[in-house]
Amino acid sequence: MYIERLDISFFRNLTHESVELSRGINFFWGPNGAGKTAILEAAHVLARGRSFRSSRSRTWIQHGADALTVRGVLCNEAGMLETLAISKESAGKTSLRVNGEPEPRISEAARRIPLQVLLPDVADLVFGSPQLRRQWLDWGAFHVKPEYLRTLRSYARALQQRNAGLKRVASGAESPAQLVTWTQQLVAEAEKVTDFRLAYLEELEPVFVAALAALGPELDVRIGYRRGWNDEESLHKVLGDMGPRELKLGSTQAGPHRADIEIRVGSGSHAARATSELSRGQGKSVASALKIAQARLLADREKRGSVFLIDDVGAELDEDHNARFFRLLEEMDCQILASSTQPPAGIVGHFTDKTTNVFHVERGHADRSPDG
Repeated sequence: MYIERLDISFFRNLTHESVELSRGINFFWGPNGAGKTAILEAAHVLARGRSFRSSRSRTWIQHGADALTVRGVLCNEAGMLETLAISKESAGKTSLRVNGEPEPRISEAARRIPLQVLLPDVADLVFGSPQLRRQWLDWGAFHVKPEYLRTLRSYARALQQRNAGLKRVASGAESPAQLVTWTQQLVAEAEKVTDFRLAYLEELEPVFVAALAALGPELDVRIGYRRGWNDEESLHKVLGDMGPRELKLGSTQAGPHRADIEIRVGSGSHAARATSELSRGQGKSVASALKIAQARLLADREKRGSVFLIDDVGAELDEDHNARFFRLLEEMDCQILASSTQPPAGIVGHFTDKTTNVFHVERGHADRSPDG
């Protein structure tokens, strides 16, 4: 799948902008504040219903406008065209249309556009909070097994219900016996989530190793899964043992919502946590390999192409790394929307002329400039 055209209205400094996109690399360059990142951001809003820059949709809407609209013409794997259109009103209402018909589920847009995002802070996937790694993992499991989303939502509901039950028991409004039902439901859904995640990571791990070997051949990094409770005990037992502490805190202290991806350098007894061994640049290579591996597995397993959004392309990394990185994306036939304050120089040279578009962006307008 790739995006053929983006039509953007009243999104930040983009008043009415229509961009015809290549199925290869689309490089947007220009000064800070010109609107190049806003184009990438608009694509992100179309696919996921939210921005990668701000959670407050009112800040995305152009000053003086009541709503923004992003419309995309997509070409799917069968060569058929589809349309997606999302609007955000200043009052907070979100509307999505798929092929002209109202669609209440934003996940339908996400399903159609497998979107990978590489921002300047991409190394946070390695060094940042476990939540970032869980989100990365859930993205991959969802696109390989769309039914996983229902399982994840069922677990979230069970977690919410159990947390509410803990608070009621702690306040004396409910008997401790009432927690049994909520705990049983939570454990059942937790096991399903864990099974999905483990199966996905088992498939992904060798793909990640191969991607990292191409990006950072000097790095010996492995990934594993920490379930969110002691591997040697059942979740039911762990929750039972934690009962008094959970009642005091009013929340469930173990389960998939506490899971993490373990990233370690080396192997066996000499393995160490990546956070203590890797430099920021090396962490960026590992994070890039994690995202590339997801796209490659999706392409190999489901014959589906991914769209990469890369803001401030090439930041912090040397030319050799960038060459290896874009060579991998070219091999996978990924669509790329990349931005930079500098002309593309040698980056677009890794792509054929037929799959390359270069745009100069200034004052909220993107002009095609084949010469870069």
